[in-house]
Amino acid sequence: MLVNKRQTPCILVSFFIGIVFFTVLNMSKSHINSDSISKHFSSVTQAKAQPKESMASKARKAFKKKVYIDDEFEYSKITYMNTKLVNSRTDKSMLVVSSVGNKDSYGKDKSFVDLLNTIGSIDYEANSISLGFLIGEKEEFGNVETFFDNYFNELAKVDANAKKTLAQYVNRVTLLTAPFIDKAFQSIDRNDRHNDNLQRLRRRSIARSRNFLLLHSLQNEKYTLFIDSDIVKIQHPQMIKSFIATGKDIIVPRIIRGDLQDYDKNSWVGERTVPSPEQYKKLDSNDWENWDYVPRDVEDKMMHFDKFIEKHKGDPNTHLTKRPGYLMKLDSVGGAILFSKSVIYKQGVVFPPNYIIGTTWDRLEGYDGIETEGLCYVAKSLGYECYGMPNMVAEHSPE
Repeated sequence: MLVNKRQTPCILVSFFIGIVFFTVLNMSKSHINSDSISKHFSSVTQAKAQPKESMASKARKAFKKKVYIDDEFEYSKITYMNTKLVNSRTDKSMLVVSSVGNKDSYGKDKSFVDLLNTIGSIDYEANSISLGFLIGEKEEFGNVETFFDNYFNELAKVDANAKKTLAQYVNRVTLLTAPFIDKAFQSIDRNDRHNDNLQRLRRRSIARSRNFLLLHSLQNEKYTLFIDSDIVKIQHPQMIKSFIATGKDIIVPRIIRGDLQDYDKNSWVGERTVPSPEQYKKLDSNDWENWDYVPRDVEDKMMHFDKFIEKHKGDPNTHLTKRPGYLMKLDSVGGAILFSKSVIYKQGVVFPPNYIIGTTWDRLEGYDGIETEGLCYVAKSLGYECYGMPNMVAEHSPE
């Protein structure tokens, strides 16, 4: 059965009501009887009573689980595939992916369910979403696997319509764990992750995670959305539809964190500093133990989202700079929320795991352009461009 746009909000609400309910079901020590089950699904029309065995069988058929374990390279991949996909009228397929370090990566007092709720708040086409998660900590990977196992196995036993809703919303879920990627960075305290002397190792680990997740999850989806696990709110639910409507290649919104109105400083246009002659000598000798250079903004020649907002704060509300869909061209993008046409990645434009600006054959790496900041640099050589929407806003966890 095809689902029209008017049904989409109800579908998403029903889906994430189910998500929250089954988390409570599996984590709580108290018994939940059939009456409380009905209460959780009060907004969904109850299906006619069917034998539990029959409905459990339908659940297994609706989503097929496939497990792959690579002992040699130390990673695991689990795929939950929708075998009863309802095709949409138009192909707006999108892959939504997120890297999760451990149980603390969702923000203070947040969990995996909160991440799913954030994703589910996005106004998007039914039948068109696939999900991918790379989870660094094995224990949390096991928790998320158990969560989806219970959800898919139990859903049909509770309500056939709820099962159908999920089948209409999610095409595929990919779970990955690759502990070897984070081993070089596991000793770093989360609170110290933004220190200057750690940026090279930190950004390398993030780039490797993004690439691993992307290349193991992306199939035929037309668009790809990266979202950090500690993004807690999308202020503009129509954000993705607005991105697509522009026809632009790579787009990011503005990210706020508490009182900070521009958290993701990797989104910028302008000029950055270059190393001094002494620092270039360290590059030539690959003296990374004493490497202390971090690229900085060139004063008065750099524009971030916060400067844009400040520059145009006096503009009338009817001015184009105040419109939600206003676009500004960027030289670099952040990755807290990052939208791209998937065809760009399929041509080899990925996240550089090293500094690509300033490299030579003799240097292991250069001095700038790692991870998301290198994405636009590489994409530009293929004719693709990066943009930002400073008036489209999402919220990062304050802690």
